[in-house]
Amino acid sequence: MTERVPSLLGRLRLAGERDADALLAWRNDPETRRWSRNAGEIALADHLAWLRGVLASDDRLLLVGESEETERVGMVRFDRIGAEEWEVSIAVAPEHRGRGLAGPLLAEGERQLCLRRSPGTVLATVHRDNTASVSLFRSAGYQQDGTTPADGTGFLRFVKAVSWGDE
Repeated sequence: MTERVPSLLGRLRLAGERDADALLAWRNDPETRRWSRNAGEIALADHLAWLRGVLASDDRLLLVGESEETERVGMVRFDRIGAEEWEVSIAVAPEHRGRGLAGPLLAEGERQLCLRRSPGTVLATVHRDNTASVSLFRSAGYQQDGTTPADGTGFLRFVKAVSWGDE
């Protein structure tokens, strides 16, 4: 199933192995790594094993955003962390940053999560100094939950209740 989304984002679709190179390039981009909980580079073999596991799991949903011209522009991933709790991860392709894509990627990702799974709550873990991500999640209705991950690395947690029919 693919859905049309207004803005520079043409559609969001299920990821496949054909997306491996783009996903790895985005993950290993220095700016992405700067804000990641794991800032190291990922090797291709490790990435392919991870991707195959993600694609085979009912506890994960990986979606790729494309422009009207079907160019990959970003991704959003949801990982089940509880019975009705999911953690979101989002990345905009480096060449498309600053074009207002993160909000539509997140909103359409949440919508598709509701269509495909029964989410309940979505959690976002964001580095406190990543002002763009903090702003994104706040503007999307996520609330800081007052806790930080136990590792003390400067990350904040945001939560949002989502359900079928949320707009």
